[in-house]
Amino acid sequence: MTGLQADDVDVFARGTALLGCGGGGQVEHMALALRRALGDGEVPVVPVGAGARSVIAVGLIGSTTVLEEKTPSGRELPDALAAVERWTGRRADAVVAAQIGGVTGPAAALTALAAGLPLVDADLVGRATPRIDQLSLFVDPLPAVTAAAVTSSGLRIVVDAPDPRDLETVWREAVSHSGGWAAFAIGPVDADVLAERAVTGSVSRALQVGRAASTSLDVDGLVHAVGGRLVTEGRVLDVQRGGDAVAFVHGSMAVRDVRTGAIARIEAGSEWVHCLVDGEPVASSPSCIVVVDARSLRPVATDRARVGDELAVFVLPGAPWWWSEPRRTARVSPRAFGIDAEVVREVAA
Repeated sequence: MTGLQADDVDVFARGTALLGCGGGGQVEHMALALRRALGDGEVPVVPVGAGARSVIAVGLIGSTTVLEEKTPSGRELPDALAAVERWTGRRADAVVAAQIGGVTGPAAALTALAAGLPLVDADLVGRATPRIDQLSLFVDPLPAVTAAAVTSSGLRIVVDAPDPRDLETVWREAVSHSGGWAAFAIGPVDADVLAERAVTGSVSRALQVGRAASTSLDVDGLVHAVGGRLVTEGRVLDVQRGGDAVAFVHGSMAVRDVRTGAIARIEAGSEWVHCLVDGEPVASSPSCIVVVDARSLRPVATDRARVGDELAVFVLPGAPWWWSEPRRTARVSPRAFGIDAEVVREVAA
């Protein structure tokens, strides 16, 4: 693809919502802002390495629930990007989404539009994750990490650190005392580093998944159209929720399959990350476990599933980048989300 236009926004946002795997925040308000900002224009979308030598990754950190209630002014992400440029003395040639899943996908496109830069057809996850140190950029060490965050109250924080976990420590503490969420920018990332560490084709995938979902009439049609594997469809029998320092929101739900009577349990660590059917593991991150309403086919977040809901659960292939080496897989395994379970290898749909 060559550009993202206003007519693409609805399907793009639906695709990013599905790739959020139950996390990443609600996309509607950011999609509306992007559609209005685009007007008759477009955001150029370029492949990794297409002339962009210096790329800045952008995203959001903190509570996505607060983000829905205290919506962005529109300046937070561009201001974070500008802060990184000022601190490093390097201008960005392009913008890349820190993660394609959830609200960050449309937010990255909006940032690129505001900055007058192209959006790279890639991201650093291929789905959604709760922590910055889980981004593909940080699986292997970097000489240094330069990043800026701008909170909803206007506080600006620049961090120059050798360890991405320092970003988590500093920003989470600041966000908890300054509005509940923040926009961030990381970089600039050199083109050769991005080529090695990015999950490529993410914008195109979100559009493809969103278009397929928008034309589907039922669960079976949706799963077939997006190239997924159906795990279960039925009524929610039980929902458990808690919290921890690793995944922030931890819980599970049980669904009785309407066709077979089997009991599926889907476990969450901010996102849906592990699934069992009658006690046997059938899917896990880095595969994308997606839960949708069985009637509307809209994605269901981990904090919004309720007893009595009629839902469907299916699995999309995870980004091959995560499967290529064990150390990469470990960074987005169920245990990385706070779920004590082994990785389940992908099987054909």
